[in-house]
Amino acid sequence: MSAVYDVIFLGGGPAGYQGAIRAAQLGGRVAVVESAQLGGVCLNKGCIPTKTIKASVEVLRLARKAKTFGINVEGITPDIAAIIARKNKVVELLRGGIRYLFKQNRIDLLEGVGRLNSPGIVEVNQNDTLIRLQARKIVIATGSRPARPVIAAGDTTGVLTTDDILEISSVPPSLLVLGGGAVGVEMAAIMAELGSMVTLIEMEKTILPREDAQMVEYLQTMLKRRKVKILTGVKVLNIEGDSGVRVTLDNGKTLENDKMLLAVGRVANVKDIGLESVGIKHNGRPLKVDQCMRTSVPGIYAAGDIIGGMLLAHVAFAEGIVAAENAMGISSAMDYRVIPRCIFSSPEYAAVGLSEEEAREQHTATAVSFPFKSLGMAQAMGDWEGMIKLVVDIKTEQVLGGHIIGPHASDLIAEISLAMRNNIGVKGITETIHAHPTLPEAVLEVAQGVLGRAIHMSPPERG
Repeated sequence: MSAVYDVIFLGGGPAGYQGAIRAAQLGGRVAVVESAQLGGVCLNKGCIPTKTIKASVEVLRLARKAKTFGINVEGITPDIAAIIARKNKVVELLRGGIRYLFKQNRIDLLEGVGRLNSPGIVEVNQNDTLIRLQARKIVIATGSRPARPVIAAGDTTGVLTTDDILEISSVPPSLLVLGGGAVGVEMAAIMAELGSMVTLIEMEKTILPREDAQMVEYLQTMLKRRKVKILTGVKVLNIEGDSGVRVTLDNGKTLENDKMLLAVGRVANVKDIGLESVGIKHNGRPLKVDQCMRTSVPGIYAAGDIIGGMLLAHVAFAEGIVAAENAMGISSAMDYRVIPRCIFSSPEYAAVGLSEEEAREQHTATAVSFPFKSLGMAQAMGDWEGMIKLVVDIKTEQVLGGHIIGPHASDLIAEISLAMRNNIGVKGITETIHAHPTLPEAVLEVAQGVLGRAIHMSPPERG
């Protein structure tokens, strides 16, 4: 057995690799065990691949609008093989970057299947050779995998997971997307722009059922305008087919499509990693931890998708770092109060904090919206569809929530998140000079609107 590590991370995804680097920064001897590819789902099968494909799709969309900018372009068609090849190149580049960072921080990477043997002992199977590692602390960061509902078990090859669709060789003429959450909405928008006839199904009354009602209604309208058919309040009872996919709904209707994408959530990777060997109970569910990422077993922490909650890479980053700091003897705790949520659809939707409905139930709140069509930079860009909303506590003028649909929404939400995290009220935003012409001026305008000082909005009615 080799020398004792200070911390071993079981998994090299967002929580694992960022936590490992943080532990190394604190002077720890660190090892990471990864059975697949560094970067986890986010880098290899999620965030980065989908955003890289979306970037190609945005170029395609802009090219199709070129004439409105005074540019004549002909023969605009997507090359799906080239788009996927570019995606793979970006992923490989970033994966190599993590390897480089591991080398620079003297982190040992063991590529193989890791398993907990006992508290302080991790076994790694490398090509049928068993290696035993010893650690003072262990962080479980094994992530998650796509959920596959029973109705899709043993069915046709036309049913794709969110992993599968990132490797397609051609665009399906028609695609049924099951699940109106963030991933389903994102992929529906991407595939529609590539030329697929998309139908999006959600069992709840609306897509994105936990987001702000006004913003969701607006986004639904935008998606339908982009020829995405949306069916809500229906369930899929059965999936069958040979060359295509046939779906039976609970309203008695049958849908036939060339392919079907399952976007119905993810399952924590808790099986076959030795949890029983160290006394951690799970029942197939995400692991329970405290705010310091500690499990019920002393010396063993968990972070990322394995603990459930908000399955977002940036949340996993923070959890991995908190776990690392506590493992290295520094008191650290997670704070989930202000976490931005970004949906990279077309247009983008980003949010942080409470919806208007939630805020009015819990506070004396108001909400003010500002349309991008009234913003100079949005008009100059030719991308003016969308709006921004601030939800504010009337008494304290503190921001309770922010919601943005439109160009670069995922970037713009950062200013609102920063204001909320540091208790900067709307007055603080209005007193900060924003560069002109820029998209962040929309944040300024809506903050001014809350105080009745908006310049590019109609004045409130005077009594």
